[in-house]
Amino acid sequence: MVKVDIVRNQNSKISKIKVWHHAGSGDYGFDLVCAGVSAIMIGALNAFDQMSLPAKLTMDPSPLICIDWLGSDEGQEMMEIIYIQLKTIEEQYSNYIVIKEKEEIR
Repeated sequence: MVKVDIVRNQNSKISKIKVWHHAGSGDYGFDLVCAGVSAIMIGALNAFDQMSLPAKLTMDPSPLICIDWLGSDEGQEMMEIIYIQLKTIEEQYSNYIVIKEKEEIR
């Protein structure tokens, strides 16, 4: 199952999106849930990088993709769009992806 952590700060702004594990909804190379989540997250990493937005981007083969937002409210729309896209997949494929929302502790 794909696991997603959405961390929000005290102002309800998303400060981190972390995605890891495999969905297991199909054979390797034919897993539509993994493909959809990967497309969203890799597209987001590319956008943050190309637009030079203030974020710490992590991707490793475990698999793990993480976006730590380091900026002000200006880039929040991008973080919310990623969240909405992942939430849409969860609504259709809840056996293969789970999203947990947490509040940032400081």
